[in-house]
This record gives sequence, structure tokens and C-alpha cells, in this order.
Amino acid sequence: MPLETLLVLQHEAVLARQREALLAQLAEGLPEARVMLASSPAQVPDGLRVDAVITPTLPWLPEALARLAHYDWIHFLSSGVEAIWTMPFDKHRILMTRSAGVHAPAMSEFALGAMLYFAKRFGTWTRQAASPHWQREWLGELTGARLTILGMGRVGGMLAERARLFGMQVHGLRRRGETPQGVMPLNGSRLPEVLAETDYLVVCLPLTAETRGLVDNDLLGWLRPGAVLVDISRGGVVRESAVIEALEDGRLSGAALDVFEREPLPADSRLWGREDVLLTPHVSGTTPFYLERAVALFLDNHRALVAGQAPLTPVDVEAGY
Repeated sequence: MPLETLLVLQHEAVLARQREALLAQLAEGLPEARVMLASSPAQVPDGLRVDAVITPTLPWLPEALARLAHYDWIHFLSSGVEAIWTMPFDKHRILMTRSAGVHAPAMSEFALGAMLYFAKRFGTWTRQAASPHWQREWLGELTGARLTILGMGRVGGMLAERARLFGMQVHGLRRRGETPQGVMPLNGSRLPEVLAETDYLVVCLPLTAETRGLVDNDLLGWLRPGAVLVDISRGGVVRESAVIEALEDGRLSGAALDVFEREPLPADSRLWGREDVLLTPHVSGTTPFYLERAVALFLDNHRALVAGQAPLTPVDVEAGY
């Protein structure tokens, strides 16, 4: 697939910070291509013909696409693409790829940090350090702890690999494909028995019709009492009300939550102010290398297509991600 003209859509603030690095990366990977940048639909010339569009799932994406006379490929600068399904543009005529795995290093680190936060009681020591107070307690370990990962894509796979280096026992639930080496495969029928022995449950599933509300009262009810939940999936996979009930009845001893059904998390949410909850504002996937890695995936996909191979990170229209 020859690429003569590329259109990059991006927030104005991001382009202001990373314009030169972005252009340099694309020039190195596609030296013959003409690259155009736009931070609003009005900056897209009406009737423009391009070969590929590189973009986040911007709310104004349909308006920008409607100004184009032609485009063959959209590469999304994100792993999750749930926002596009309600957008009015043709998802079947064109090739769509996503930046699957771009978050994997950052999110796997975040999940490990969240587990360590509870195992080593960092919240307790932070609160204790706020005033002159000295109270020692015995701490837990990740070594030998049982980790269950819901979603064994690139994020879940990297987390499993790193968790095993801590000596954790890892089970992984994957919809399709092979389970990574060293991970005990888990199918849906075995989920209750595995959760009954789980110390840490990490959710890193995409949001689809199948996964929406999957982590509910029933699923959390299967957990060993005192388990810890880490949610780095997408808002809507985990039911907030179920988490609160599980914390209050002791099924969960802690929860690290980075995504929510409503964002920002409403001020009246009962999750605020709890010492057994680590709340973060949807930051687990953030990294200074985000755009660089996402564009590198675009270039990797292009090399695969030129070689006559299938794209590496396609969007599956039927599966919804």
C-alpha cells in the first residue's frame, strides 16, 4: 500500500508540544510521503484526498472525515476504539488499525504498583507520615500470591510476564489466541473456582457489548474474601456499585481503580475518601513515549501491508475492538 499523502489529526496542545518529533518520525519511516496536520475540522481542506488518516478517537473525527474526498486507512492513536461505533462514518469500506499494546509497558507497571501499594500498605504509611505517628505492622508479599488477569491481550500479557518475575502464580482469561507461556489458561467455566483462590484480580478488558458490566456482584462474589481488585480496563467493564458492596462486605480488602462508568468520577460517589481504595484519574496508560509508540505501530502496520501481509493491529468490526 503506497502512501503518498497522510493526514494527522490531533489536539492542538499535543501538536504544539510534539509537532517536530512527530514529523521527524514520519519522515524517517515514510520519506516520500506528504504529511498534513490538523487540530480541527476547519483545518482539513475540503475535498482533500489522502491515503491514510492518523488520529485519536476525537469527537470531531466524523466532521473531519466528511471533508475528505478519499481515504483508505484510519490508524487510531489509541488501543481502545469503543468511541467510534456511534460515529457516523463507514467502518467497513476502509482499513482500520489501532495502537494495540501502546499502553502495555505503562499499564503493566501501574498494575504492579497498585498490587504493591496494598501488599506493602503504602497508603497506611503515607497517612501515618502526615503526622508524628509510629506504628509498625507486618506486610505482605507478591511472591507466591495468586494473580488472575481478565484480558490477556498485550497489556495482560506483559503484566503476566512481569508478575511472574515477582514469583506470582498467574491465571489468564483470553477470548481467543494462545495464552502466554507460564500463564495457566483460564476459560469461563473455570472462572468461579479460580477466583475463589485469587489474591489479586486485574481487569484489562476492552469495552464491548460482551464485556460491559462483566465485573458485577456475581463475579466479585466468587472471589476469595480479602482479595484486591485492580481495574485498568475501560469504564463500564466494572460495576461501581458492585465494587462498593464488595468492599463493604469484605470480599475485597482493597481496590485500585483507574477507570469509571462516569468520568470524571462524580463528587458524590461513595468511592471517594475510602482508605481501602486507590483512586487515579484514568492515567494508567499515560507515558511520555505514547505518541512515539503509536506512530511506530502505524509504520509497522504499513511495512506489513507492503510485504503483502495482514495488518498487525487491525480493528475487528465484528468483535467491537
